[in-house]
Amino acid sequence: MNKPFAALIASAFAFVSMSASAQAPSTQPVPMTMVPLSQLSVDQAKAAREAAKEKWDAMTPEQQAAARKKMKNKRMQDLSAMDEYVVKTEGAQYDAKAGAAAAAASKAQATPTKTQRQKDLTKAEDAAAKASGSKSGVPTQ
Repeated sequence: MNKPFAALIASAFAFVSMSASAQAPSTQPVPMTMVPLSQLSVDQAKAAREAAKEKWDAMTPEQQAAARKKMKNKRMQDLSAMDEYVVKTEGAQYDAKAGAAAAAASKAQATPTKTQRQKDLTKAEDAAAKASGSKSGVPTQ
């Protein structure tokens, strides 16, 4: 069984390597074009930021709230389906007090003693022996 399988693997490898080497290599290199993230220079970007800050400071609190709401709505539209699901479920709403209470409750549970662990281990081994003995059809002694 192993020899035919090994021969099959070797022939498949030879076939793949032959077909890969038979392909003509590309004669033209892939063009590498670097596009800047922004067409603005550093000074222009700083000036645009200052102008935006001045415009924001000139807005009334109601206008600022409306602008924040508009930005939030834009971000919510850009979310993927998985992100939207997480936001709508408990993923985005973590209650620190409930988490602290759950941690305290888990620490308050008594740890089993050495004899209790040994007792549980022997019980699990006995259950495993019974299950394996009944499935194999061979009587245990």
